[in-house]
Amino acid sequence: MSLPDERSRSAIGDVISFGPTGLVLPLVLQLACLTVHAAAEGQAPRWEVDVSGSRIVYDTAEALNAPSLSTLAEWQHPSIFGRLAASVTGFEGAGWSMQGRGDFAGWVSPFGVLSPVRFELGTTLGGARHSGGFSSFLARGDARLHLRSQSVGIWGGTSLVTARNSFDSGAIDGVVPSVGVWAQSGPVRATLSYLHTRISGSTYPEANAAVALSRGALDLTIYGGLRRSAFGERQPDETWAGAAAALWVHPRAALTLSGGKYSVDLFHGLPGGQFVSIGVRYTPRRSRPVPITAPAPIVYTPEAARAGSIAFRVEAATRVEIAGDWNGWQPTPLARDDSGRWIVPADLQPGVYRFNLRVDGERWIVPEGVAHIDDGFGERVGLLIIATTDPG
Repeated sequence: MSLPDERSRSAIGDVISFGPTGLVLPLVLQLACLTVHAAAEGQAPRWEVDVSGSRIVYDTAEALNAPSLSTLAEWQHPSIFGRLAASVTGFEGAGWSMQGRGDFAGWVSPFGVLSPVRFELGTTLGGARHSGGFSSFLARGDARLHLRSQSVGIWGGTSLVTARNSFDSGAIDGVVPSVGVWAQSGPVRATLSYLHTRISGSTYPEANAAVALSRGALDLTIYGGLRRSAFGERQPDETWAGAAAALWVHPRAALTLSGGKYSVDLFHGLPGGQFVSIGVRYTPRRSRPVPITAPAPIVYTPEAARAGSIAFRVEAATRVEIAGDWNGWQPTPLARDDSGRWIVPADLQPGVYRFNLRVDGERWIVPEGVAHIDDGFGERVGLLIIATTDPG
């Protein structure tokens, strides 16, 4: 189960979703993720590769040592999100495990991009294959309502889930209503959620909490949870907790360390256990788990726009492109004036526009001092606000 913070992209979200083998991703599917990364270059992509070694203690087996490889590709339009992940893990005795997962979601802001109300529709497809003959597949559909500001948000909705595995002859179907809240203060973000999973007439109430910190070279996430056993089953309640950290020793490389206890996967039929993992991560662009708080909006008038006063300074740039609501998010080259500023096209009508700049064909940025909003995934989307009259 992923963390509830609007499809959180933190490392621990993948650990909980995949179990211990989700700490790493497969070479076989890595090329597919790289293809998606290249195809989605215009949509602020994220791409990571982890190589790690883990020690895993399953609830139903002895401890295992497991080298692993993982990759993750992710991209977002301000109203669309997609993520592909895959993993391969080697076990002692020539055993192995492979897993893959895709998450896709779309948002609608019926009252405008500055409104706190958003509706979400999403889907998840995932599967696993183990050398011992076990395999599983899961499909999930989500519908949620979000109310959010810069520093706090709440959500609620329902997920419909169907899963199959090689141990059961029929499908495992479930309904998962959920509610949650998140709050951010500076570099710290906390989330709390409640899930009420119902499978084949059995109900599993569950609570999850997580705190994410991004300060300097350190990204840290701490999580914990509690699940009550199904009514009528003589089983103890289940608890779990752990942490994941990334220490960035280079803008594109980090040392990773994670460990803790994770829960039984009710739909995949995978056991819970404990783990510790250490590894290295490579990424072309670091993605922080805690978004940056936005400054106050800057409002332009149509006269100012026509006069070319909407311009940005970007240090050490030879080419700057802009992508936004008005051009279908297709990167468009900007012209540079004699003072070195990059000028935004002057044909924008009054309204609120979302945008990002791409520098030298690689970096996607929002210029410093420009109003922006959190896109829900730890990234920023800039705002251009063109007023109908002079704001005075």
